[in-house]
Amino acid sequence: MDLQRIDYFFAVMEHRNLSLAAQALRVSQPTLSRQVQALEQEFETPLFVRHGRGVAPTEAARRLHEGLRGLERQFRSLRDEVSAASAEPTGEIAFGIPPSPRTLLAPDLIGRFCKMYPRVSVRVTEETSGELRDLVAAGVLDLAVTNIHEPMRGVTAEPLGTEPMLLVGPPRAIYGSTREVSIEKVAELPLILTTRPNSLRLTVESRLSQFGMRANVRVEANTLPLMTDLVLAGLGYTVLPSCGVRALIKEKKLSFRRISDFNITWLIAKPKSRSLSFAANRFCDLLHVIAQEKIAQRVWHSPRHAIAASAD
Repeated sequence: MDLQRIDYFFAVMEHRNLSLAAQALRVSQPTLSRQVQALEQEFETPLFVRHGRGVAPTEAARRLHEGLRGLERQFRSLRDEVSAASAEPTGEIAFGIPPSPRTLLAPDLIGRFCKMYPRVSVRVTEETSGELRDLVAAGVLDLAVTNIHEPMRGVTAEPLGTEPMLLVGPPRAIYGSTREVSIEKVAELPLILTTRPNSLRLTVESRLSQFGMRANVRVEANTLPLMTDLVLAGLGYTVLPSCGVRALIKEKKLSFRRISDFNITWLIAKPKSRSLSFAANRFCDLLHVIAQEKIAQRVWHSPRHAIAASAD
């Protein structure tokens, strides 16, 4: 099976219609139909069921699509690597980042990388740390920012920087002369947290449980903007990494206090079972450079210990 045939299969999976897929691929419909038939013969099973509005994938097609997603990226990475061995890096990088560090890292990182390597395209995915880890392990992403509280299944991880976790409330809601609050204070407040098994939720609950306490969860919300909107509306407090609310704090739209002895370390996750392309390695190097800049600016602190790899 070559890359062109994989492209044909992916197009039919996306459009669920041979005519529309052929138009997108700029080939004739009979050509596309022959390629689909060749795939079905190769795997000795029907991949699509025809109906009045197009085609529907069979269970075999869904499994093939899932398996090919990571392989297709590896094929393309290998092809790009070979063609760029003695030239400027080309190809695509697939990068993932969670909502909290997105505004702190993504614009600067991607802007600088695209300027340095204009022949490389960058595809960015925003998801939770756990989901991004799984996408890296599956080969869908080359690299992703995640955090130290996620199990590193199928990936290796390198530390970037550490920052405090904050208790965040509406403007002027958090008073006091000290710059920190205790974890006991957090347990007393109505909280707006993500749903399980999001790592930030589990991190907060784990920290509270160390002191024999439970989170008083009033509202569950799974997007950062929604969580801060609900805090602004006075519906409760939340606990977030400082990078996730930097802009709102700077604009004095939210009040905050550091939570004593409660930090988060951001990591860069790499695939465990395959090597990165030349372009992806350069992207990773630049991310480490930017992380060191954040440490020098005292936005982040240096991680307490390096994490070369994590066991499953």
